[in-house]
Amino acid sequence: MSTDNDSKPAAEPAANEQARPKVAANSPPPNIRRQRGGMRFVRYGLIGLVAIAAIVFSAREVISRMTHVYEYDARVMTDHVTISSRVDGVLRDLKVDTGDTVTAGAALAQMDDRVPALELRALQAELAALQTERSQYVARSSMVTQQTDSRYKTRLTSIRAERARRGALVAELRLARQEYKRFKSLFDKRVIARSRLDRAESEVSRLASDVRRADAEIASSRGQAQEAQADKAELSVIEQEAALVDFKEAMLRARIARHEALLSYRTIQTPKSGVIDRVFVEEGEFLGEGRRVLMLHDPENTWVEANIKETQVRRLKVGQRVAIDVDAYPDEKFIGRVAKIGGAATSSFALLPTPNPSGNFTKVTQRIPVKITFEQRPRPLAPGMMVEVEIDTRDGG
Repeated sequence: MSTDNDSKPAAEPAANEQARPKVAANSPPPNIRRQRGGMRFVRYGLIGLVAIAAIVFSAREVISRMTHVYEYDARVMTDHVTISSRVDGVLRDLKVDTGDTVTAGAALAQMDDRVPALELRALQAELAALQTERSQYVARSSMVTQQTDSRYKTRLTSIRAERARRGALVAELRLARQEYKRFKSLFDKRVIARSRLDRAESEVSRLASDVRRADAEIASSRGQAQEAQADKAELSVIEQEAALVDFKEAMLRARIARHEALLSYRTIQTPKSGVIDRVFVEEGEFLGEGRRVLMLHDPENTWVEANIKETQVRRLKVGQRVAIDVDAYPDEKFIGRVAKIGGAATSSFALLPTPNPSGNFTKVTQRIPVKITFEQRPRPLAPGMMVEVEIDTRDGG
């Protein structure tokens, strides 16, 4: 019994060995094979995801290229204002420096103005002398006018008085002649004595003489009145002299206005508000007329200029929305609109044209300048900054 029980366990292992499949001697264990299978699955999965992402990205890029126009070499632009000296002189005081913000009308620099100021004072003194001379002519004219008018009026009054006296004398003479005729008739009739007739004749003679004297005095008064009127001719001479003074005064005022303008040019002022971009001079320098002093721009008046390929310009319209990426502010979002589309390629403005005398020709895609204004600008921009633009051509403008 014990022998049989001991032999059975020894036979079972042999049967199990025969039932197991045979494995190669260099085959890895099952757990390692499972790990390799999992890694292979992960690798294929990653490759699939990368392929799907590449397909999605490519499709998105293709669609984006169909609906947008891109330009990566665009720049921020502005209108630079160059302020120059308008007169010759030494720069005495420079009041600003690069980067300063100035307002319209602010003084930027002061030139030496002592000599022009003295010349202006001399001209003003000469003007005061002319005004005094003109006042003298006016006073003289007024005096002559009053004198001549007074003499003329006096002579007119005298003439009227003499005429009235002559009228009375003429009436008395007429009466005396009538009396003489009556006395002559009575004398011829021997009614009155000769003495009475002589007295009547003497009265007629006296009155006739008084009438002639009155006529002479009237004529004399008329002559004096004419002389008074003739004295008014002096007024025309005075007026001509005063007119000459007025002409000199007008010329002198013009010279004064010119010197005042030249004096004001000694203070160099800014015509507009902005930021100083660059200063080209130093204090103590002699500035000639037209010498550049500084350059400034208005920070609120900036835009983007993008040179778009001529093959893409047909897709652009004024008013289309533009997304702007500024290299200086990668986290900020700038929005703009197409404002203007250039009418000529940039090559037409080249300082050095490229003629083709040899006949060899290489076709190069030209660029058309496009102006883009800002609709949303969260930060100030400096001219010359690099930007990238993305124009949405689906926007009808």
